[in-house]
Amino acid sequence: MLQKYENILVAIDGSREAELAFEKGVNVALRNKSRLTIAHVIDTRALQSVSTFDAEVYEDLQKDAKQLVTEYENKAREAGVNDVVTVVELGNPKTLLATEIPDAQKADLIMVGATGLNAFERLLVGSSSEYILRHAKVDLLIVRDSEKTM
Repeated sequence: MLQKYENILVAIDGSREAELAFEKGVNVALRNKSRLTIAHVIDTRALQSVSTFDAEVYEDLQKDAKQLVTEYENKAREAGVNDVVTVVELGNPKTLLATEIPDAQKADLIMVGATGLNAFERLLVGSSSEYILRHAKVDLLIVRDSEKTM
């Protein structure tokens, strides 16, 4: 039995691995004639160390994130994907990408880039792709940069 994916969720963060995941996501969406959901999560955990809350920081981050997903949306449409949705969320990328966004968007495949963290960093903060692997209810494809050595 061949698996046909109806809605592919691709997480982007500006990294090379996320770019590769996006490119593969576009190809899978084209082959399956699926909807492509492009998601970016602004990691608010990184902002918790800021002593004073500055709404302008959040506004700037959201503006940059919306610009980023719009660029990816345009690339997907230029490649021939007709049904493209973009999502920008604030919060913990691990939980949002593992369950909340896929549930809300009815995704049946999640595609993410492999992290660039070294083993020590993964021990401290954990890998987002590893967390998604353990908690996602749908298929997950982790895309690696074959030119990069870990």
